[in-house]
Amino acid sequence: MLWIGAAITVLVFVAIILKFDTKLSLIIGGFLMCLLSGKIGDVVPAYCASLVNGSVVYTTVISMGYAKIMTDMGCCDHLIYALISPVSKVRKLIVPFCVYITAFIAMGLGSAATVGSVAGSLLIPLMTALGIPAALAAATVLQGTCIGLDVNPGGSFTLAAASADPNGVITGKDIINAGFLAQVVVLVAIPIIFAIIAKLLTKRGEEDEEAVQKALAAAKSFKVNPLYAILPIVPLTLVLLAQYTPVLPSAMDAATCMWVGFVVAMLVFAKDYQKVATMFFRGQGDSFFSVITLMASAAVFTKGMGNIGLTGALVNAMKANPNIAAYGGAFGPMLIAALSGSGNAAMLAFFDSVLPHAETIGLDFAGLAAVVLRTGNYGRTFSPVAAVTIIVCRIAGVDPMKVVKYTVVPMLIAVVIVMLMDI
Repeated sequence: MLWIGAAITVLVFVAIILKFDTKLSLIIGGFLMCLLSGKIGDVVPAYCASLVNGSVVYTTVISMGYAKIMTDMGCCDHLIYALISPVSKVRKLIVPFCVYITAFIAMGLGSAATVGSVAGSLLIPLMTALGIPAALAAATVLQGTCIGLDVNPGGSFTLAAASADPNGVITGKDIINAGFLAQVVVLVAIPIIFAIIAKLLTKRGEEDEEAVQKALAAAKSFKVNPLYAILPIVPLTLVLLAQYTPVLPSAMDAATCMWVGFVVAMLVFAKDYQKVATMFFRGQGDSFFSVITLMASAAVFTKGMGNIGLTGALVNAMKANPNIAAYGGAFGPMLIAALSGSGNAAMLAFFDSVLPHAETIGLDFAGLAAVVLRTGNYGRTFSPVAAVTIIVCRIAGVDPMKVVKYTVVPMLIAVVIVMLMDI
């Protein structure tokens, strides 16, 4: 049965690469695995549960609704034209710069999908205006999202890892400290490696340069309205204030900040308030059609993988073979996350079944926990069916397979780094 499940998984990814409908491919693959495992009744509940997943859905749809206001009312144009001239002077550094900006945003948020929505709606249009290909721009935000997560000792998954300690003495701070040096190396090295990979994979022709020159010329003649230019960064500013300062309550999440931005936009465009409201709700509907239903389809696929035993088989193989635990602890969560699109599922699977046995197989608990936290994120970063990948690709208007080709090599290198340094 496992081999059949593996074959179905491969066929699904081949179908996606060959441009078959992604949603349909994922649903069919998940359906078949649920059918073969005798759990066909899990298909619809898995799909529907993803449609109402509060931790992802509400932030995504509200973010996309606000982004539509900013695009259709021309606010993004005002911001881009205000920034394009000064940023163009360091255009060769724009990719690593945006990686670090996204990473900074991610350090204060607990959801990759939220970071993709907030940072992507701002940085992707700016990068594309400077001649960065849309796929690379989306990959840049995706890369920054990854390396900025899981450095908070109070993060939900860090605490979940600590709670798996059978002795009850490990804290979230212990896990972060155990993986701190490796994380510093990743933060420094991976953006540089990513920029090199991007340079190798991207052919910058005369058309890109010509587009940049046209954008610079247009910026000189464009009359920027400072108020309009500020609007796109209002929610982001509120998020950062809530996370890093006492000015706003830390419970003020990204979705709430987007709603505040919507209210501000209604006031700025008071004469066109009905048009603004229509854009806000239409953007939410569009995102539900293009993004949320795709994530729901991926949830069916993930459920099928679990039901047929692929996820459990990998975890059990580690428990039964301590000699490969060090490698499995690094590459296991990565593989599960890359195939299923869920870094969270990969982490939790290992927290529940492998971490409690760390000492009995001769591994440091905190070090192994740090590796699982990191590599689950790394695998998600080159998964074409991950929620954050789907979101940034929707913003950039590109196919996920074109985006993950930029992130797969840096993430594999990151896995090796944390494995060698933390275990």
